[in-house]
Amino acid sequence: MKKILIVEDDEAIRTELITLLRSNGYMTVEAQPCDLILMDINLPGESGFTRCRKLRQNSDTPVIFLTARDTPEDELLAFGVGGDDFIRKPYNSAVLLARIG
Repeated sequence: MKKILIVEDDEAIRTELITLLRSNGYMTVEAQPCDLILMDINLPGESGFTRCRKLRQNSDTPVIFLTARDTPEDELLAFGVGGDDFIRKPYNSAVLLARIG
């Protein structure tokens, strides 16, 4: 069973993601180690970009940015800091699950 860490500060979206993932056979975890990270960009304190850059110093765990930010520059920066995919909110559940799959 794939273990997914959700890094999301909006509790409603976090709860929605947990429900979606668990109902589709994934396990959500609160910390690493995990098989995949779903990361928002707009986080309190450090941005998702900064967190991903730091993560890449010692981990190759796949990171999918799941964010409301939608400029081409944001998407390019997400890949530049080591992100593996970029999905805009509001996300389509079927598309998100396909990309996780």
